[in-house]
Amino acid sequence: MKCEVRSSSNSRPHMQDSRRLRVLFVPEWYPTMDSESQVAGTFCREHVRAASLYDKVAVVALSGRQDRVPTLQWKSVNDGGIPTFYARYGLSPIPKTTLPFFYFHLWRAIRRAIREWGRPDVIHTQDAYSYYVIRVAQSLRIPFVISQHWSCFLERALDRGAIQRFTWAFSRAARVLPANKFAATDYEAYGLQPSVRWLPNALDTEIFYPSAASTREPWLLHASGLTPEKRFPDIVQAFVQAQKVRPDAVLQVVGDGKNRAEMEMLAARYLPPESVRFHGYLSKPELAALMRRASGFLLPSDVETFGCVLMEAMACGCPVLTTRVGGIPAVVREGEGILVEARNVPSIADGMLKLLNATHGLDLSRISRETRERFNHRAVGRILHDEHLRAASFS
Repeated sequence: MKCEVRSSSNSRPHMQDSRRLRVLFVPEWYPTMDSESQVAGTFCREHVRAASLYDKVAVVALSGRQDRVPTLQWKSVNDGGIPTFYARYGLSPIPKTTLPFFYFHLWRAIRRAIREWGRPDVIHTQDAYSYYVIRVAQSLRIPFVISQHWSCFLERALDRGAIQRFTWAFSRAARVLPANKFAATDYEAYGLQPSVRWLPNALDTEIFYPSAASTREPWLLHASGLTPEKRFPDIVQAFVQAQKVRPDAVLQVVGDGKNRAEMEMLAARYLPPESVRFHGYLSKPELAALMRRASGFLLPSDVETFGCVLMEAMACGCPVLTTRVGGIPAVVREGEGILVEARNVPSIADGMLKLLNATHGLDLSRISRETRERFNHRAVGRILHDEHLRAASFS
């Protein structure tokens, strides 16, 4: 497909104003080496790639195995120039010792990464994992930064133990960097007042860019793990209504997960088989290709801290329909998409018709350009570098 010239915004900038730090990322979620789990934590990998434009970075990705052999399997990978250490630990064979063994393996993984890669200036960890990482590594006297993506703050779903762990970890971090721009309000609901700066998710502009073609297929696209908060049943019910006016419309569904079979049965119950297609998991380039052809992208979630797929669709010049929940209004600003109330099926159906008929009135060229400028690796990497430098300076 012929496409416009892509932005070079992911290229390495000149570093004249500050030094390059050594930053060790220890995330809670990160894509694994096996193909089945590569989609998990991709937003963390994009942050790592963004940070690597400004600093020397490495990653420790720790995960568990099902066997009860308490050894630590170790594999070092060069991921596009980023040293990535995959550590997998076995379950403890001794009853009631799971947590101590986890601490032990986490400590071993961090220390081994430091031996092989070098001592970092900053350790960047994530979400609930930050409590455990700081516990095992605080004796190293290295400052910590925490990025926060988990939706449980937004949903007010934290139990007492989680609140205590976050309180402890947040108090020991130089900065908390939430993906939800409005997270401070959610933290305050739990009595937490950490030092906060918004850290948007990062966009790969080499993959997500607009097409030079002006024509689009009568497709409406949805991509998610089909979890309850994505409200896929609302999409099906609204699409039933939209099809009465546009019987040529096709619903394209990308994603996988434990609810996929149930959602396929739901769609089959209400929609003609030729009007819906489930693709399963697709790579980012494959998803971007669909975004460049679709008439619109749908994400009517009732909980969302950011919504990476919205940013990606907008960058591809694909108009979006979404909801005014969580952090979405910071990603899809007024005039950049069709914003409806969550669970309002008639409004979703009306928005679908505006997408299919191209009567949405959105300036897709401007939206694509500004989205790529706001969220490219260089822009997000600058935030990460500033915060890592701040943490190192105040340590």
